[in-house]
Amino acid sequence: MGYTTDFIGHVDVRPSLNDQEIAYLTAFSESRRCVRDGGPYDVPGNPRAESYADFEHDRYNATALGQPGLWCDWVPCWDGCCLAFNGNEKFYDPVRWLRYLIAHFLKPRAAASGTGLACFAGFTFDHVVEGMVVGCRRDNKELYAIVARNNRVTERVLRPADQRYVDRPPLPYEAAIDRQVESSPRRRRRRRDGLDPVIPIPP
Repeated sequence: MGYTTDFIGHVDVRPSLNDQEIAYLTAFSESRRCVRDGGPYDVPGNPRAESYADFEHDRYNATALGQPGLWCDWVPCWDGCCLAFNGNEKFYDPVRWLRYLIAHFLKPRAAASGTGLACFAGFTFDHVVEGMVVGCRRDNKELYAIVARNNRVTERVLRPADQRYVDRPPLPYEAAIDRQVESSPRRRRRRRDGLDPVIPIPP
C-alpha cells in the first residue's frame, strides 16, 4: 500500500536555474525513472504520451542505474530560484533524491557535466542548494526535517514515529488537504495512471 508524506517548505537554488535547467528538471520529475534506452539521464519530450506499452515489462519496473526510485518529486519553481515537493502522493526517498539532483545536475563538476549530452548544453553546473523542508508521514506521524547547507543534505527526526497512529483515520488537517485536492478543478493527478502533463524540452 505504501504511505504518503505531507511536505512544507523549499530549498533555495543560487544562482537561479535557467530555462533549460528548469525544463529538464521538470521533465525529469514528470517521467518514470525506469531503465531507458538513452540511459539514466534520458527524459521524454512528452511525458504524458508515455505508457506501459512503450516499455518492456522488466524495464518499466526497473529503476534507472544509480537513481533512488521510479519517481522524483522535487521540482523547480517557475523562476528557478528553488526546489520544492510537487504534491504527488507517496514520495519515497526524498533525501536521496535531493542529493542525487545536486550531485548529478546542480553543483560544480556535477556528474552530468562530463557526459557531453546535448540536453545539458545549457546547464551551468554552478548552483548551491540551501534550505529546509519538513515532512510528516501519514502512517506513523514521524516528523522530520530535510536540511540543505552548501549542497550537503541531512535529515533530522523532530518527532519519532508512533506506531499507535498506523491504520487510524486521517487527522483533521490531513482530511482537509484531501478534500481540497478532491474538489480542486486542477485536481492532482496520479502519475501511476499515466496522466502526466506535457513538458516541452528545448532542443
